[in-house]
Amino acid sequence: MSRRLAAALLAFRALSAAAQSAPSADAPLELSLREAVLLALEHNPSLKAQRLGPEIRRTAVQEELGLLDPQLAAGAAHTWPAAPPAESGAEAELTLSLPTGTSLSASLGTGWDPVSSSYDVQVTQSLLDGGRLPANLAGVRQARLDVQASQHELRGFTASLVAGVQQAYWEHYLALRQREIYRESLALAERQLEESRIRVQVGQIAPSELAAPRAEVVSRQEALREGEKRVETSRLVLLLRLHLPETGLDTTVRLADSPGAPAGPLDELSRHLALASSRRPELLQARLELERGELEVTRTRSGLLPRLDAFIALGGTGYAAAFGDTFAAAAQDSSLNAGLSLELALGNRGAKARAERARLGRAQAEESLRALERTVEVDVRSAWLEAGFAAGRVSSSAELRVLQEQTLAAETEKFRGGSSTTFLVAQAQRGLLASQLSEAQAAVGYLLAVVNLYRLEGSLLERSGIEEEL
Repeated sequence: MSRRLAAALLAFRALSAAAQSAPSADAPLELSLREAVLLALEHNPSLKAQRLGPEIRRTAVQEELGLLDPQLAAGAAHTWPAAPPAESGAEAELTLSLPTGTSLSASLGTGWDPVSSSYDVQVTQSLLDGGRLPANLAGVRQARLDVQASQHELRGFTASLVAGVQQAYWEHYLALRQREIYRESLALAERQLEESRIRVQVGQIAPSELAAPRAEVVSRQEALREGEKRVETSRLVLLLRLHLPETGLDTTVRLADSPGAPAGPLDELSRHLALASSRRPELLQARLELERGELEVTRTRSGLLPRLDAFIALGGTGYAAAFGDTFAAAAQDSSLNAGLSLELALGNRGAKARAERARLGRAQAEESLRALERTVEVDVRSAWLEAGFAAGRVSSSAELRVLQEQTLAAETEKFRGGSSTTFLVAQAQRGLLASQLSEAQAAVGYLLAVVNLYRLEGSLLERSGIEEEL
């Protein structure tokens, strides 16, 4: 977790301690959209597990670097032969491998009876296979790429989580708003029924005219029951998204935010496409996979070469009556060796197969990247168009609702003047109800379309105020 996100979470805990300190089932949970997102980021168990991914991958980097660590070996032995004298001795050896293909080794040995000392220092340099720095460091670089890929994977998972919480938040808002509309519509239908009954009693309309307002009341009651069910369902979904351990599923949720009018026209499509190219986690992962494949080609191509090593060794052995004198004797009796060693695998089918597999894997990654780039472009284009259409629906649905209000008012006035029927009034009421629901759906639909666009272009976390420096 980044420092900024951690600071935001700490600030949120300080501001909403009451909401997180085991609220009872009767205590409502008041949430703004940002608070809901932060709670989900803090408590979601899947995200906690996902955050361990980069740390796990970093251990592979250390494992690869560990192959270059110095190695120390030491031992001592005593031999009891059938015929004396017995032999005793100890030896220690230090080896070091460098990414340049250079191997260093130094050993020191001592013996008793006779007293002796020996030393050996050798430097070996690979000239062909094993002697290329890019190939020798390929494993380390691949492990580091795996860390970056895991970070992008975490970022994509977090963005999907944030989008899911925002969707659940706004869908619960929509369910609450729809329930409110159904209640207002039911009250309007009941008033119309009561007014129609009064007109029947005074003989202004026939009793048969009561059928339409009665049917409208029954229809509104059924719609309200459906609305209550949607409220409960969306509330449960939102609570499940938050994963609050101390909050029961019977807790009522109060939403502090409501949809506003579109802030303005969207950015140009080219800007959203450019953001997707540089920020979409799946694209970044695919590019890292291609880079990893190129490193694998480099590494396996080195295995096609024969093994040719140049070496130089300096060593000596000295005998004396005392240990101190043996080192001087070993230094005087030193020898220097130098030469070349060649290892050639006849046929070398294993190395050729590995190199060919790496080449094909890189080609496959290239094709996959091209296909993904096209898919991402289509995703962003479609989401951009949908967000633009959704913004238009917000204004048109609001205008339609105003017109339906005027239509109902006019039809009601005609009914009171005796020039309309209860059926036409009920029809106008249904039109108003549909326009009110459409207006609420358009407002929420626009927000969800924008969230989806930002998720698909990879900028949702930044636009939501969640700066994760992974």
